[in-house]
Amino acid sequence: MKTFFCIFLMLLSIYGSAFSSPQTSWSTGVITTNDNSLLQGEVSYNYAHDIVMFRKSAEATVKTFSARDIASFRYYDEQQKVVHYYKTFTSQYGEFAPRLGFFEIVVSGDVSYLRKHNRMAYYDGTDERHFAVKKSARISPHLLCYDYYVLLEDEIIRAKRFKKEVLPWLMEQNIAISDHMKENRLSPSFIDHQIQLVQYANKQLTLRTSNPQFSASIQP
Repeated sequence: MKTFFCIFLMLLSIYGSAFSSPQTSWSTGVITTNDNSLLQGEVSYNYAHDIVMFRKSAEATVKTFSARDIASFRYYDEQQKVVHYYKTFTSQYGEFAPRLGFFEIVVSGDVSYLRKHNRMAYYDGTDERHFAVKKSARISPHLLCYDYYVLLEDEIIRAKRFKKEVLPWLMEQNIAISDHMKENRLSPSFIDHQIQLVQYANKQLTLRTSNPQFSASIQP
């Protein structure tokens, strides 16, 4: 009985460690430190602890960096065939103290759209959460596993505040944002629609900067 109990504990320990210490995934990438040094090699981002690991090669020593050490980093995702680009920003919500963290850049411009991986387990972008019976009601992992934000005038705003805090600013810019929403049936409440609005706004703001006489209300 004692022998059986010891074997059971050993198997339980092995089973637990297999899930608590998953194999680190490495990707080709570049890190820019706060002193503008470039580190080129292999990068692994741990979203749960918001840290970045770096090594020059598979045999090299691994270095670990926090948001206090890095200005930005990027890496190529072989599975999704995309380059993920992250920058360090300071965010503050309510009465909580300001906090440095890594945010992935979704759209860059006068108005930037960001996202940050939450604590939900990661699923491949082609997968869906099969919580719902109807396929049309299934939840995309891009919505479930990420929190979204807008960077506007050096302030990070939660995406759920888009209609109250971002949309009024866009309407003040004379870029015909209301007409664009009506013509394309866009709602400020949906993440994908918010991204389209930010992309449109950046394009119009760039045109306005290059041509002071530009007014979106009279352009085709």
